[in-house]
Parts: sequence; structure tokens; C-alpha cells
Amino acid sequence: MDIRKNIFWIAPISVLAIGLLPMPYGYYNLSRLTVCVCAIYFCLKLFQKNNTVFLWVFGLLAVLYNPIMPVRLYDKEIWMVVNAITAFLFFIKRDEVR
Repeated sequence: MDIRKNIFWIAPISVLAIGLLPMPYGYYNLSRLTVCVCAIYFCLKLFQKNNTVFLWVFGLLAVLYNPIMPVRLYDKEIWMVVNAITAFLFFIKRDEVR
């Protein structure tokens, strides 16, 4: 198991799972940065494999989680659902980006 390749799906899932707990606002900035960077990495790998559907999905995730112009959903419960879906997407596509 090469941790350098696995970090791009383990890191976002981990920060999203920890984000379910009550955390200070700064943690969510870090989680947005982590998920955004990993989503961009997935985009690059999926582009190389010509998987255009999930290229768009992870591109939208990169925009949703971008730390520069954050998207505000104003409700933690909505974010919890979005985070769970995001973690699931990273998990199911982990083998395709190796």
C-alpha cells in the first residue's frame, strides 16, 4: 500500500468524518482546503482516464469545497449530508485514481 497515492482519498474522508463533530470554524477551513485539493487531484487522474462523468463530479466538488470563495449552506445538517456523499464518492473512486 503506497501511502502517497492513498492519501488523496484517505485525507478527505478523514477530515469529513472528523467534521461531523463540533469543531471550531478554522477546522472547516482546513477541511475545505483538503477536500478541494484532493478533488482537483481526482479530476486530473480521471481526465487521464477519460472518465468525463466523474471528472465533472469531482470538479463540482472542488468548486463546492474551495477555500477561497466558500459556499455557504448555513445549515450543519445539510453539510453533514453533503459531506457523507462526498466521502462516499472519494471512497468508490479510490481505485480508479491510483
